[in-house]
Formats: sequence, structure tokens, C-alpha cells
Amino acid sequence: MLRGWADQQRARFLREATIEPRLGLVRRFAAFTNLYPWQWQPAEVEAFFADLRSGPRPLAVSTARGYQVTLRLFCDYITDGRYGWASTCVQRFGQAPVRVLHEWNTIVHVADFEGQPGRRPLSYDEVQALFDAADGRVEEIRKRRRKGAAAAMRDAALLKTVYAFGLRRREAVGLDVVDLRVNPKVREYGRVGAVFVRHGKASRGSPPKRRTVLTVPEMDWMIGVLDQYLDEVRPLFSPGSHPALWVTERRGRMSLRAANDAFETARAAAGLSEELDLHSLRHSYITHLAEFDYPERFVQDQAGHAYGSTTATAGAPGVGRPRRGAVGGERVNRKMGYQWHLRRLMADRGMFQTTDLVPLLAERGVSLSREQVFRLVTQPPQRLSMDVLAALCDILDCQPGDLIEVQVVNKTIRKAAGEQRSSAPTVRRTAIRRPDTRP
Repeated sequence: MLRGWADQQRARFLREATIEPRLGLVRRFAAFTNLYPWQWQPAEVEAFFADLRSGPRPLAVSTARGYQVTLRLFCDYITDGRYGWASTCVQRFGQAPVRVLHEWNTIVHVADFEGQPGRRPLSYDEVQALFDAADGRVEEIRKRRRKGAAAAMRDAALLKTVYAFGLRRREAVGLDVVDLRVNPKVREYGRVGAVFVRHGKASRGSPPKRRTVLTVPEMDWMIGVLDQYLDEVRPLFSPGSHPALWVTERRGRMSLRAANDAFETARAAAGLSEELDLHSLRHSYITHLAEFDYPERFVQDQAGHAYGSTTATAGAPGVGRPRRGAVGGERVNRKMGYQWHLRRLMADRGMFQTTDLVPLLAERGVSLSREQVFRLVTQPPQRLSMDVLAALCDILDCQPGDLIEVQVVNKTIRKAAGEQRSSAPTVRRTAIRRPDTRP
């Protein structure tokens, strides 16, 4: 089963780094239950996650959701009639595998962001302190007459690049010199008019996504930083014909771990919280662009997000889900909700006990416990199967629109933003811009 499932994922061009952890989780679950997949029941998976939540370091919600998705994908594979595992198990063992994860024992996704609260964008003062600490490390190394000043200058330039263009870690490390582009609209920026990202975040087995990130006027201090790095610092590593923008003392490309270490070293020197990581600089870029009053779509495109709601989770004020409609030059942001009228419709038909629905649903092939029916009646359901909805409509002699009333729960009006807008190398101090110091 595992070999077949792995081949199915490879056919979708998923990476081995994705497939192997999934296989490991299924093996871990099988070892926990001490049962074969055709013997699994919902109780086993519920006990598995109850065990993971116990102990001194309980499982994070986002991690548990990923585990549930993995186990659900495996169960979908072995119960799919196209692969024949169900019939094979019945013939050999007299029992067929079932789907052990359903709407009642999986995590409900109700929040856009489920990360740690400590992971947040840096304030302007914190960004400035981080850059000052990175530049100060160069001076400290030279003062002690030790090696590593060139590497420290490279690390400082890397951190500033991550912030000035809002790059992910892999995107920054994967940059080549040829990825620095000229923007014909602002030729005075020279070779740092834009950055061509070729190692963007991939999804669903697709190749890495590409995008061009423009240099914005508020980040024009980055031009001098990269010019100095290319002309004075990078040649110190004798890169030869190596294409990488960030090279090491051994003339190789800088690693992802080295990029993390560069941030952690500067973070410790600046006295910032340990919960902040390199990705926080990307969130800072997105947030600060919004505070500079750039249009939401521009911020979304710069960040490389497919949806505006993803940009909003980075902490950008005023950036939310894609807006629809425009009236008089103003954009309308509509948040939708719904009213659940099951209790009222039951009362109109003389049904005042939630248990009255249990036998009526059973007659229509829907088996729910008394507790499940109570929650269905008293609480608006987050997820509702079509079988249950059809049965309720038949029992109450109504249409789906009578049960569910869609409505606008919040509406805000925002105006569309307008367009404003050879001696050892010396340490180039950077003063970042803030909304009240725009050029």
C-alpha cells in the first residue's frame, strides 16, 4: 500500500521531501495502533491525536492539521475503488479499509493564521536595530583583527535584501547576479531596479513560481548596499564564474542554514526576541508597504501571493481578501456570513425537541447521534454534508435557502490608493525609511 501511494504522489511530481515524511507518519500511526490499515477505525485515530496532545510539549494545531491531512490522503487512496485495495482486503482478510477521519474528528479551520503569536512583523525600530547590529559586527571583527569581516558584510547585505524585496529564505539564497534587473521606468536605480525571483514557493507538485519584485522608492537605500556588495565585497570571495549572488569563502552558494545563522547572530546582537526569525523580515516588508499606502494588489503581487487573504496574515493593515466591485472610485470590502434557521423551521412545524429529528433523519439514511443532532440544531454548522442538507429539506418541506440565509455581516469602504510616490570595504550603514520620511 505504501509503495503504491508513494508512486501515486511521484506521478504528481511531488518532491521526495514531501513524500517521505508522509510515509513516515503512516508507519508511525500503524505502530501506534498495532493494526493493519484495513483494521483501522475512527477510535484509533482519535486516540492517536489525544496521545500527541498530551505530554510537556503538545502538538501545535497547524502540525496536527497536517498530520490529519496526510492520514486522510492515505485512507482516500486505499479506499478508492480505482486502486482495488478494498476488494483485495475483503478477499484476503474479510475486511475492507474505511475512512477513519471525518468532519467530527478533524480540526475545523476557522482562522487564517494559526502560527505562534510571537511570530510577527518587526517594527521600524527593530528593523533599524537589526541592521545596525549586522553592520556593527563588521566593525567589531575588524577591531579584533579577526577573519570574517567580508562574510559579515555579505550577511548584512543579505538581511537587507530580504527586507527590501520581501523575499523568502530560499528565494534570497537562490538569487544569481543576473537576477538583478533594470527597471526602464526608473533607470536611475541602475542594475537594482528589480529582482527576478526564480525559486518561488511551489505548490501541488508544480515547478517553483517566478515573479519580478520591483524596487520601491522607500527602499532605494538598497541600491547603494547591493552596488557596494557587488563591486567591493563579492570579489573578495574570488567567485570566478560562479553565478550565485551570495557566495561563501569556499566559492559555493550560501546555504539556507547559513542565512538563518546570519539572522540569528544579528538578532542576538540587537537584543530582539528569539521568536522572531528570518521570515519575519518578509512579513515586515509586506506590512510596511501597506503602511506606505501602496495598493493592495501591488503588495500582493510583490509578495507573490495568489490570494489577498494570504497577504493579510503577514500583518499588513488594510490588506484582506480580494475586493470586488467599485463605485465612484471606491472599493467595497464585504465580509459574508449566514443565519441558520433550522430551529425556527422546526418550531413552525411543531417540533420543539432536538431528538425529534433523530428518527426522521434515520428514515432518510442519515445516522446521527443525539449529541450530533443537538449541535446541528443549536449551533450554525461550519461544515454540512449534502446528505444531511437534503434530508432536512425533505423533513421540513423547505428549500436550502430557507435553512441558510446568506448575508453581509460587515462592510467597509476604502478609497483606492493613488500613486505617490582597495582597501577593505567601508561599512555602509543603512537608515530605513518610515511612513513619515517618504521621499
